[in-house]
Amino acid sequence: MSDKKDVTRLRELAKKVREISELPIQQYNKKLWTAVNDLRMIRPVVHTRDYPLFLLEYEDELTPIISDPFLKRIETNLLLRIYEWNHLRCDRVIEPHIDCPAVFTDSGFGISAGYGANAPATGSAKPNSGKQIYEKSVHFDPQIFNMDDLEKIKTPVVEYNEDATLSRLNLLKEIFDGIMPVKLLGRDNFNCTTMDDVMTWTGINEGMCNLALEPELMHAIIDRYIEANIVCILQYEKLGLISSNNNFKNIGTNCPGYTSALPEPTESGIGAKLNDIWGAHADQIMTGVSPDMTQEFAFEHEKKYARMFPLLSYGCCERLDHKLDLLKSSFPNLRKVSCSPFSDLESTMEQLGKGYVISWKPNSTYLAGSKLEMELLRKEIIHACELTKKYDVNLVLNMKTIITLNDEPQRLWQWCDMAMELIRAYFG
Repeated sequence: MSDKKDVTRLRELAKKVREISELPIQQYNKKLWTAVNDLRMIRPVVHTRDYPLFLLEYEDELTPIISDPFLKRIETNLLLRIYEWNHLRCDRVIEPHIDCPAVFTDSGFGISAGYGANAPATGSAKPNSGKQIYEKSVHFDPQIFNMDDLEKIKTPVVEYNEDATLSRLNLLKEIFDGIMPVKLLGRDNFNCTTMDDVMTWTGINEGMCNLALEPELMHAIIDRYIEANIVCILQYEKLGLISSNNNFKNIGTNCPGYTSALPEPTESGIGAKLNDIWGAHADQIMTGVSPDMTQEFAFEHEKKYARMFPLLSYGCCERLDHKLDLLKSSFPNLRKVSCSPFSDLESTMEQLGKGYVISWKPNSTYLAGSKLEMELLRKEIIHACELTKKYDVNLVLNMKTIITLNDEPQRLWQWCDMAMELIRAYFG
């Protein structure tokens, strides 16, 4: 058993999380998410995600005190759940269990991003915090130049350490006995970012040029990448290491996945099948590439991976409003579609209608400057509310990719409060 002080600390935090998880609003929020993902929205739902924890620091609310690395990870998760409920609530759901990460390794593709020998390895510290922030861009060397180089792309090998996993599980069950159940957490995010990954191997300039100059080479690289991905995820399924994402877990780079269209999570937490979960794709690097070329090099190849899942989420920060016809025709199981700040929101709503979930990303840069641009953020949401009523769509406000809050975490708190106030004013 671990140090008694550590156990006491974890049990106290878990009791607070359990109390929050038992509030009736949790079931109501789950109902809201299920409705929007089932394409029968009650009202738009509001979510915020993707922020480095040091940006959220306020007093000692996110400060872990446990030294053991594994238990510190559990402590930090509990602290974050409490913090998010207190400050970033939106339509958040706090689920009544503890996740115990399963122990497994994934060898990857056997080819690095090619960081060169002269790549800067140092960063600068955030003033008065001791936090390390890397501010410099990094040079990397292309790794694939011709067909012979395809052999560098290896098929990932997944290995499961069941003994270590059961040791973790038994430890957490003992610590949290009588407070909350503990469930195993395997892999629950199968976001395939084809062109983003491939371009790190070819080099961005070289890869972009080769879409026109060496199309056969690019098709061969992408084919190899997709095949390796498929073999990889089938290993997770065979090993019983898949966890459901039909819960408050984010789907790819979009929003939580509650839906009545998929089976409920398993009692143990792992053992789900690929046919039980959401899949995801995103290709941010293709935002400036024409629709036809995106169809040829991304969508056409990604079909094979996407069809392994019953429901699909597509997109992150790339512009997609001018590619939606091709996107819809390429993926019959498409359900969630990202609408980034670079896309036209009205055009996206008009084209997608009620047949999809629109994961709309407000402009997080308005949170980041020397001055908080709350009025611009407010106008964004009002515009989105008016368009939602006009086109009768299934909308998620998904504030994400928070790069900085200018040392004022309250900025994000204020956005959450303001967004909820406006949504309730417009939709009840």
